[in-house]
Amino acid sequence: MFASNNKISVRQVYRLFVFDLIGISTLVLPSRLAYFSDSDGLLAIIIGGAIASAYLWYLGKIIAGMNMDVTSYLEAYLPTWLTKLILGFLGLHAVWVAGFGAYIFADVMKLGLLPEESYTLLLTLILIVAAYAVHGGIESRARIYEVLFVLLAVLLFLMLLLAAFDIQWDYIGPFFDSAPGNTMKGSILVFFCFMPLFAVLFFPAYVEKGREKKMVRAVFAALWSAVLVLFVLYFILLGSFGSKALQTMHYPAVTLMSNIHLRSSFLKRFDAFMLGIWFFTLFALINLFLFYGTELLMRLFVPSGRQSRGYIWYLLGITVMVFAAAELFYYRGWSRFFQNYVCY
Repeated sequence: MFASNNKISVRQVYRLFVFDLIGISTLVLPSRLAYFSDSDGLLAIIIGGAIASAYLWYLGKIIAGMNMDVTSYLEAYLPTWLTKLILGFLGLHAVWVAGFGAYIFADVMKLGLLPEESYTLLLTLILIVAAYAVHGGIESRARIYEVLFVLLAVLLFLMLLLAAFDIQWDYIGPFFDSAPGNTMKGSILVFFCFMPLFAVLFFPAYVEKGREKKMVRAVFAALWSAVLVLFVLYFILLGSFGSKALQTMHYPAVTLMSNIHLRSSFLKRFDAFMLGIWFFTLFALINLFLFYGTELLMRLFVPSGRQSRGYIWYLLGITVMVFAAAELFYYRGWSRFFQNYVCY
């Protein structure tokens, strides 16, 4: 029997963050890394991981100093007006990130599986399912992702293994040929894609008291698991397409999957099967920020410790805002604006 106490284990924290960090980074980063750094994108991934580690270490210090989650800390130690201002900004940030994740999810589904379907319809269905999952609470989602984690790992390992057989070693290198500034630009992009690490400040409310240090260590492990996956994937993409071709691809990982063929296989659309990797990870990211966006919006009107019967309406409001953000990314081309927003 599972306990229903609105708490999750450290192991579940690790698996949740692996899902959150792998999705967007493996889809959108390879072409940008190739543009800035060519083969030195491999070095940029390691440097970006190191920067993210320093950032996570800083967040760990904050958690140790607060001895509570960030929402409770703000309400306890800051003036009400400043608390509401910060919570409002963080809530809008959650909307932007969830909207970007939803935009990528719907776009990948449209390009890879359902090119004739409406983007808006796909986005609507994704957000309806995501909102339903958020309404079920963090415990139920953590349990689902804990089970899916094994499937994700097997699919990802299988994809990378099969793709590795097609590597053209002439495409890899030369190394240390890019300007140091371009390599650093690539590493900063890697760091930006690992910004969901910020959500660790909210997790003390959902793990057992006294396990905050183990929780942060679990997130460190999740971070470097994501760095390893990104490093191996980028190496295989370089060896499969070369940096020049890689720069022109929208979602190189999806293109890579479409080039994998299994002889005598009953899986005629192996790439469609493997898209499940990104569907799981992007759905987890959307869920994370949809959940915290709802929590932050509710805290603007209902301080911690008070009961609210209108949670469903806060969730609905945030879902509509996420939908609007994803529409702007797709139809107005605001993805570049979002990247600049994250940068500055």
